Amino acid sequence: MIKTKPVFVKTKNVRNFGVLMDGLELAAGEGRLGLVYGRAGRGKTRTCQWYTAQNDAVYLRMATVWRTSELPFLQALCTECGWQGNPPGRKAVAFTAAVDMLVQRPRPVFLDEIEKLAGWFLDVVRDLSDLSGAPIILVGEEELVSVMRRNRRVWSRTYQQLLFEPIEVRDIIVYAKEFAGLTLSPAVAGIFHKAAGGDFRIVRRDIINLVQILNAKGTAECDQQTAKIAIKTGLGGTA
Repeated sequence: MIKTKPVFVKTKNVRNFGVLMDGLELAAGEGRLGLVYGRAGRGKTRTCQWYTAQNDAVYLRMATVWRTSELPFLQALCTECGWQGNPPGRKAVAFTAAVDMLVQRPRPVFLDEIEKLAGWFLDVVRDLSDLSGAPIILVGEEELVSVMRRNRRVWSRTYQQLLFEPIEVRDIIVYAKEFAGLTLSPAVAGIFHKAAGGDFRIVRRDIINLVQILNAKGTAECDQQTAKIAIKTGLGGTA
């Protein structure tokens, strides 16, 4: 019986992410922004969450319902920064509270899927970074780049940027080994790679399907035909 375990694979994107964070640290003491972008499914969110868990950082995922007001965003940020009890009920007070907490305890702040919100939210983010000195990393899909470029004051403060690229065949080989103890040949991993189109979420789903198929067969050996069956088992998968 093949058993699985949660793993976090340090892909090339993850290694480049570490370089980005090191670069932001070089400007410690002044407000600065970072940008992490790329298509959905390439591991941006998981990488930010992993970094937050390993370091003293704040992670906040944007909600579409915040689009018309800064207050719920600022309240959520206060909570993630460690505010005790109900966060302030006025925008100015919540903003000041968030700044004060980041001044007292400087740390990176990840704002994920910020492109969901109106463009003027970027000015709020810029003010937060300027006044607190904390590095704020904006995370989103490709359109986030053009949104930030249109705001000259925001773009001039963007010290580091990173495009999350499609995963590689070797990432899949490592993931299958660490996740389920499976040894995939480059040819088999290449089948999963082609079907996923660079999306790590799809690879994860297909490997789970593969484990179920191999367990049903009572084997840990995966050939190309079995890989194709696992992919077709997924929603809309093609091989």
